[in-house]
Amino acid sequence: MKLRALVECIDGRVLTGCDRADQIDVNGVSAGDHISGMLTQASESTLVVSNLMGNSLLRMAELMDVAGLCIAGGTLPEQEFIESAQERGIILIASPYELFETCGRLYERLKAEGALV
Repeated sequence: MKLRALVECIDGRVLTGCDRADQIDVNGVSAGDHISGMLTQASESTLVVSNLMGNSLLRMAELMDVAGLCIAGGTLPEQEFIESAQERGIILIASPYELFETCGRLYERLKAEGALV
């Protein structure tokens, strides 16, 4: 399923990489607030969803070459975080919903489309 469709289902806002959101395929979501847990699940077709907004999250997304990084909770990241994601080529998305609801909406959409792996 295309990343853009998932952004729409969470009423998200693409902060970086807008031009690539229509080209990226996603077939799974990794969510949490511990980098180590997300590392074991992340891949190039994974959307990572977190409440974290630190350099370590950006580094993990870069190393694992994830499909995108979604910050949940309705808080926009600081400009420095957004710029760092842009420089690293990471698609950064902001969700207005808390982590639980963001993940629920993503799961339901992926399941309905038969896109879960």
